[in-house]
Amino acid sequence: MDQNDLYRELRSKVALWANERGGLYKYAEYLCLAPDFAYLLARMMLDKRVPLKAKAKVGVVLVYFISPFDLIPEFLLGPIGFGDDIILAVWTVNSFLQSVDRQVLVDNWPSHSDFLVQAEKFMAVADKYLGKSMLTKVKNYFVSWWK
Repeated sequence: MDQNDLYRELRSKVALWANERGGLYKYAEYLCLAPDFAYLLARMMLDKRVPLKAKAKVGVVLVYFISPFDLIPEFLLGPIGFGDDIILAVWTVNSFLQSVDRQVLVDNWPSHSDFLVQAEKFMAVADKYLGKSMLTKVKNYFVSWWK
């Protein structure tokens, strides 16, 4: 299965899950950022314009994405468990803005929307529903790797 197929399959599963739960459908837009950011990170691993140090960060984040054991586990909570994965991805992408040309991120973003706008929207919702303490926990969990 190639990246595009995996990306489309994951987005479909998240949308179906949210639709089946009625009221949660309004959050599907944010939960669907998980496949968007996973796709972006996978593409960055293959992009020759991305420095090796940045690719090392991407590798760690991708392993975290696919790991069943993380701060908010998907196997227990379904797509809501992507919250910590998205937070970590957004934080990582934000750190790339210092070492990777923004155009590299734009070129690899799978959606027509601006990735920074999407990241800001997600972080506002995460901050509201998960609280700053969860955002801080996710950041602190990985902060030593980024130095």
